[in-house]
Amino acid sequence: MAADAPPTSSSLVEWDFVSVEDQFKQQEEMTKFLQKSDTTEQFIEECKKVGQKAAAIGGDFRTVMNGFLDLAAKYGDFFPHVRNVYVPRWQGLMARWNGPAGMLWSSKNLAIETANALTDYGRVLALIADIKTQSELAGAQSALRAYVANHPVDIATKVADGFKNLRIDLQDFSDDFAKYVGNFCSAAAVASMAVSIKSISQCQETIAGLNVKIQEYAMALGCSSVFGILPDIPVGSISHYVVQRNEAQANLGKVKSGIASWFDDIIRNMLLRAMQEEFEKFKPNINDICDELSSFAYIWAFGTLQSIELNVALNEGMVVLTRKKFQLLLALLIVQIEPLRDGLRVYAAQI
Repeated sequence: MAADAPPTSSSLVEWDFVSVEDQFKQQEEMTKFLQKSDTTEQFIEECKKVGQKAAAIGGDFRTVMNGFLDLAAKYGDFFPHVRNVYVPRWQGLMARWNGPAGMLWSSKNLAIETANALTDYGRVLALIADIKTQSELAGAQSALRAYVANHPVDIATKVADGFKNLRIDLQDFSDDFAKYVGNFCSAAAVASMAVSIKSISQCQETIAGLNVKIQEYAMALGCSSVFGILPDIPVGSISHYVVQRNEAQANLGKVKSGIASWFDDIIRNMLLRAMQEEFEKFKPNINDICDELSSFAYIWAFGTLQSIELNVALNEGMVVLTRKKFQLLLALLIVQIEPLRDGLRVYAAQI
């Protein structure tokens, strides 16, 4: 069944090659894993960290903005495009993030609304778990339809797309500014910087790809993709992807450290290049939080999409309640409610 968003073909193909017995086993393992109090505590702590990172991104935006303004004030005659082009563009990106109508506050508001919605969703799942008669089945289906009607998926899609589009526009800014800087710096400096930036991009692509695999596998299991933020998930193939992602994140940290050191030692006096360093140093933070908050936004869709699929399954009548596949999925859905709800509330409290 779908979770936050429909799994892509690659995840579905991989899941289809897993035997039914192993699918059941992995879902049982995931349910037990999520039932552990330390799993919930760790997930909530990870959500808190995401909230703290999100709150700090405004500072990253301002740091880069101040660097551009300082450079424009001191050397605007030498670098007119900094003042006339890149400062306004960066102000535009900042405006999309900050403020009461900005993406950060939209994410906080959606998190609060989603946490409340998950309480309603939990009640609906409890109705399904308690079905004993045909009339109770009909009542549960009615509750599912009402939940879907009151929680349209496009609310989550709009917020998630906002983060994805910001990430894309940030990369466009990076590419354009790199070309501009290249006009003023030596070929050797440009080449060295290009290697460092490429390394950062490769690390980010690796992390993003592994995050997708983790999220897809979680969804194939019947879990919300946001559980992919956990640093350890000892369940089936998903644990292998988590280990790889952790290694890639460690490598990204080393590359970021190296690029800062390289600038300090090699091009200390190249102020325009130093400005690019400042930007590139903070860009991964902004990119990462955009990816994480997109996943958070899709939790809203989690209950809606699952409600649709559960209703379809219940159309078969009372017999579906006796099937192990349905029972395991229902148990897995129920056990996710508390950590998802509490994690979202903790995240929102950091903003």
